[in-house]
Amino acid sequence: MTTKSHPAIRTVTFDANVLEAVALPDRRARDPLYETYASIHRALKEERIKGYFSQTYCTLEGIQSADRPDVLGRTSVEIDPTSAGIVIKHHRKPLHRIHSTALQAILQLGMRALRGPARMVDGLVIKDPDNTIYVSESIAQTIEHREIANEVAAAIECRGVGRAVALKLGLKFSDRAGTTGELWLQGLAQANPVERTLVSKAIAEWSDGDAIASHIGYSIDAFCTKDLGRSANGPSILNAKNRAWLTETYGVVFVTPAELLQRVP
Repeated sequence: MTTKSHPAIRTVTFDANVLEAVALPDRRARDPLYETYASIHRALKEERIKGYFSQTYCTLEGIQSADRPDVLGRTSVEIDPTSAGIVIKHHRKPLHRIHSTALQAILQLGMRALRGPARMVDGLVIKDPDNTIYVSESIAQTIEHREIANEVAAAIECRGVGRAVALKLGLKFSDRAGTTGELWLQGLAQANPVERTLVSKAIAEWSDGDAIASHIGYSIDAFCTKDLGRSANGPSILNAKNRAWLTETYGVVFVTPAELLQRVP
């Protein structure tokens, strides 16, 4: 039900923990929220709401949890033979079959990816030669949206959350190993067996931080998530304190799937 204090939501960014459920609700047939997911799926299909997702669903969440230290740790600095310039090369496997299938279902519902903060070393992006994954926009619009996302991401990191958690681990592991001159991403590969779980969770936190930054950069009505920041190891951008800051500072509207459904036009 929509009211003056809770107006209809027409655009929504879906967190990774909700995105697949609304795109492929039949996979969640035994989930208590199945009917909610199925109803949101219909709302997207009928274009009563427009859905978006962070590029990190592919660039970060798309890396299998156990592989994250190694995949990101293989990032290298190379010389472009054509321009003789320095380039950062990321070594990635194709998306896992289950993840790839979900992405196709997401796109078929008309949802599109939001571009994230622009960074040199770890500005991971999706290859989209056919322009079928990212939001369609002009270069000027992309610049405007990413400038805002950059500012928000920096503010998030100043609070010690978002990408800052993974960055701190990478630098810590490099320092411990006595390795100098390597990228912070390469430091993640130095994690011991116990620490690899910390790295995996830190990458998920990085994804959450960039997702919020993109959401604000594109001025989407609401951010739909089930994540309360309780599963993260340490501080989280989605814990109660940081949610309050995001709402007060940037006007972010957080909704659960059930709350979103109540405000669908």
